Amino acid sequence: MASPIYFFTRSGCVWCQKMKPSIDEINKTLNDEQKIKICSIDEEKSKVIYDSVIRMNKLQNIVPLMYNSNIGTTLLGYKDKKDIQKFLRAEPISTKVPLTPLPHLDIENSSGKDLDNWKKSVILWYKENDKHLPTNVIDKEKMIDMVYNQWMAHRTKPTTVESRLYALETKIDQIMKKIS
Repeated sequence: MASPIYFFTRSGCVWCQKMKPSIDEINKTLNDEQKIKICSIDEEKSKVIYDSVIRMNKLQNIVPLMYNSNIGTTLLGYKDKKDIQKFLRAEPISTKVPLTPLPHLDIENSSGKDLDNWKKSVILWYKENDKHLPTNVIDKEKMIDMVYNQWMAHRTKPTTVESRLYALETKIDQIMKKIS
């Protein structure tokens, strides 16, 4: 008897390759009738099965894709071993909650009060999204400090040609005093 669970891959798919070791580990614990059948859609026979699954379930052409032919459920995209095991037990898999957009500050047209309100919004944003933040997001103090420095640099920068020249002359005078 053929396995009721299919794992569709494609050559060159990095996510499929990342998921395959988990599939292999799980397959070691299953008997022959329960094992997940690994199908490369580069092969014509697997492509036909894949296309029919896509058509029946009205899915996009995505790999990796897991399909349980007994109950008609699918698992789209990369999943870790725990999610694959949940899929096999027909348990619901929690989805990642998308982050709300980070508050925006218009540096060119913002006042000090706008900056303070933005800081409060950023602090609230970090509190709301704390559990869902990826590891590469910088901490809130650094974020606030970076934006504050940009805001101050914009506020103190010379705006006319004369004021820019005056600022350069002042800096040159300071350098000349240090040299002599």
